Amino acid sequence: MATALSEAQLREIEAANADGLTSRDLVRVFSEHDVRFSEANLRRYVQLGLVPRSRRIGQKGKNQGSRGVYPIRAVRRINLIKKLMAERYTLEEIQDKFLAFKDDIETLDEASSTLLVRFEDKIAAQAAGHRRDRLFDELRAVRRAAAELLEAVHRLEKLLIPAAGARRPRGGGVADPTELL
Repeated sequence: MATALSEAQLREIEAANADGLTSRDLVRVFSEHDVRFSEANLRRYVQLGLVPRSRRIGQKGKNQGSRGVYPIRAVRRINLIKKLMAERYTLEEIQDKFLAFKDDIETLDEASSTLLVRFEDKIAAQAAGHRRDRLFDELRAVRRAAAELLEAVHRLEKLLIPAAGARRPRGGGVADPTELL
């Protein structure tokens, strides 16, 4: 039985399911590749904040209700958890050391991207002219600022996360080879 999905398998799943997956679909994609995963695992990962929550999507047709759909990034997140657990990390260690800020950062990225697209659509609907050109200039500046913010957040995350798990060896040596730089 495989421990986790390969990069090629992940890309294939992402391409085929860009709109997201139900809990049943998530379990199926892992089981089709001989990776042990269950709906109970998924519920636990969501409860711990390791995997993003599903969003409700209405079904077409009268009285069809809605279904929960997980964002496609949940597949990579579950795969990372599976790999780390194979390396003997506990869920709590994974939560503290590796995924403490991931969901919030991904939410920030998605929300800013959605907002910027909505701004662009609204500006594009404006009549051509000086005001519209000025609005597009401002939008470009906001896009740059959003990209810089995300880069800074990723840098800070990388600085914080390894530090949480680093242990100083006895004798006062360096805990990590990068400390020598």
